[in-house]
Amino acid sequence: MTIHYKNDEIKRLDRFYRSNLINSIVGIKQASLIGTLSSKKTTNLAIFSSGIHLGSNPALIGIFSRPNTKHPKQTMENILLNKQFTINHVNLDILKKSHATSYKFSKFISEFSECSLKEKYIENFEAPFVDESEISIGLNYLNDYKIIENGVVMIIGEVKHIIIKSSNHLQENGEINFESSQSAGVSGNNTYYTIKKYKTLDYVSSSEKFDPENY
Repeated sequence: MTIHYKNDEIKRLDRFYRSNLINSIVGIKQASLIGTLSSKKTTNLAIFSSGIHLGSNPALIGIFSRPNTKHPKQTMENILLNKQFTINHVNLDILKKSHATSYKFSKFISEFSECSLKEKYIENFEAPFVDESEISIGLNYLNDYKIIENGVVMIIGEVKHIIIKSSNHLQENGEINFESSQSAGVSGNNTYYTIKKYKTLDYVSSSEKFDPENY
């Protein structure tokens, strides 16, 4: 049976059901842990699925933070304060621990210690990395933009460090092999997926004659 929600029906849906529906309908995203440091030097870790590629030269990545509620958005607050943050792929081995970071801990308590994840640091970079993550990115804050329609904030960071634990996770063309790294995908707020590589296709060049039989 086909399901067709119209605009007014979408607005009347239970808010948790609607959140899961709208979040998941755009597809599976990479589950990542955002690592930051507070003004009191307390480490913070939060699970996100909103990371997007904004360009490769310079290398820019954006993340989205929901509007402030009665619970302050510690990740955004820390990024704006210290101008650095990390993005760490969630893998299957740390899936439950990573999901647990969504609990609303006090800003004076570190999710690293509460969720049994290890901090890792590199020279001249203050934000904490997740030691158990196979793929990690260190970024410097560049800018933020408020989406006027709903108050969501887009934070833009410039990639300063890329840490890949094994060369097996990197394909010859430079792309990450998510199956090798066991990176977890997420859809909605609570449903996670394994990622299995299907095929890598050749780059489609407009300088060559298009052959429809190849597609």
